[in-house]
Amino acid sequence: FVQRYAGTVTWFAPGSYRKRPPLQTSVPNLMCAGDLVRMGDREHGSKGLCQERAYVSGLEAANALARNGSLGACTAQHPVIPVRADEPQVVLARSMNKRVMEALKPLGLASPWAR
Repeated sequence: FVQRYAGTVTWFAPGSYRKRPPLQTSVPNLMCAGDLVRMGDREHGSKGLCQERAYVSGLEAANALARNGSLGACTAQHPVIPVRADEPQVVLARSMNKRVMEALKPLGLASPWAR
């Protein structure tokens, strides 16, 4: 027996992205970090909710503090390595999935992969 209660367990519901906190706040020396953070123009290729995204957002938060002078004499920034482009088989699979989803939409099937 499974019950669903919207917004009671996680912030990661579909459509929740714009409700997530930003990396940089209106307080100059206060940053947010974690896999739930919106990183704005510093958005990284690890889009999922994962350890990699949490790690990168921590680096970006520390780099932002170094850039704005909040760390005093410490202005060194840690490089953030960009995610490489998707391999051809991943691009193909995404394209095929998109086509299947578009074909099923008129039939009223939102997703055959998740119920």
